[in-house]
Amino acid sequence: MSNIPSADLLAGDEIISAEEVLQPDDPVFDPKTRPDINTALALSSGSVAGWVVPFASGTFEHHENTTDQGLFRCLFGRDSLIISSLLKQQNPVLQLNTVCALGAYQGEKFNSASEEEPGRIAHEVREVGDPQAARIAAESGWEFPYYGSVDATLLWLIALDELQRDDPSILDREVAGQTLSQRAEKAAQWILMRLQSGDGYVRSNRANAKGILNQVWKDSGDSYLTNSGQVATKSSTASVETVSQSFDALMAAARIAAAATVRWQLTPSELVSAANEIKRELLNSWWLGDRFAMGLGLIADKEVMLDAIASNQWRLLDSEILADEECSEFVRALVSSVTDAEILGPNGIRTLGKSNARYRPGGYHTGSSWPVDAALITRGLVRHGAHAEALEVGSRTMRAIDRIGAYPELLRSDESEKQGVSRFIIDVFDREIGVSNRICQPPQLLQGWTIAAFSWFERAGLAGR
Repeated sequence: MSNIPSADLLAGDEIISAEEVLQPDDPVFDPKTRPDINTALALSSGSVAGWVVPFASGTFEHHENTTDQGLFRCLFGRDSLIISSLLKQQNPVLQLNTVCALGAYQGEKFNSASEEEPGRIAHEVREVGDPQAARIAAESGWEFPYYGSVDATLLWLIALDELQRDDPSILDREVAGQTLSQRAEKAAQWILMRLQSGDGYVRSNRANAKGILNQVWKDSGDSYLTNSGQVATKSSTASVETVSQSFDALMAAARIAAAATVRWQLTPSELVSAANEIKRELLNSWWLGDRFAMGLGLIADKEVMLDAIASNQWRLLDSEILADEECSEFVRALVSSVTDAEILGPNGIRTLGKSNARYRPGGYHTGSSWPVDAALITRGLVRHGAHAEALEVGSRTMRAIDRIGAYPELLRSDESEKQGVSRFIIDVFDREIGVSNRICQPPQLLQGWTIAAFSWFERAGLAGR
């Protein structure tokens, strides 16, 4: 194991296994092999319940037998909604298809194995015969569709509101026997139920003991932590961008309720009131003087604000929650710090600040740079008129993708491996969290939201070429 890269190892890590998965001559390292956007999207899309939708990822033919490629070749609530949002200008039908397909699988009952709940939008919709579904079911006892995310329902309401603002008649469209308006009210009721049970937050409380711990996009077990590197390893974490998404979803639900031809039991005013309570809590409790906390979680059985500098807080720029004048101070602070070397690396936005004791340049959510993270943050910068900062983030991200022949899920936030792509899978015993931890792995190389981010940067004129 002497030839494995050491950049991701922390003091005290004990290597359990290391495997070189990508060879240096793999076509992924040749930028000439990267397919165009339409070809890449076709390779990472499929039909679900009669609708053509973007999958979370596809697989290149030459990677069909490569270890841990093709893990996410299915409809993912969060991923597919973000992909269709970034692509809506060039392919508006994709967003409607995604909303309808996910609506068809909306939760109807409580089921701890699948984490289904009434009104909840699915996290993973896998077909019978999917080898990944069989593997996960055997290891963790999941049932599919699996509902273990808290943000898919929020993003679904936000997407439906975008659609109905262009065409309110969409709300009367029937999907699996119910109108989208009816399904939207059930989604809104799910949010209010979760806010009540979560002391005012939509938290990552899991019903399946082997379900996903952090049920947001930073879903790895070591991704929520303090500035000194203490990790929240128990269920019930609240993530700061989920706070903003909860606000946005309730405001979206209020607009949908107001436009609905059949009156909801929930009123627009009570939905707006619930949203404003979330906003007050964010501004009063989450601001640390120079930044927002990345989350709220348990450390040594005590709930604390997780004060690590991480990409999460800049996602607030892509939300309505900071849209009014009272939030201008917070916006200025976020804009002024987004290009600091602490968070902006050579390949884009780092998921975790480089001074954190737990920073790993290839860590899944503990240092690596995700193009989709950069795209959503940049979309927020544009929303607030920060065009110079948007160009700086966008150009670094695009240059990194331009160097390779793929659309990688994530990139290393340093240059310790070839062209920013990890080639090894490395598992260690991690003393801080007391379990085996995969600290490094090659990305999915045909990732749907990287395809969408690449396209969005180009269309927004932020490629910096």
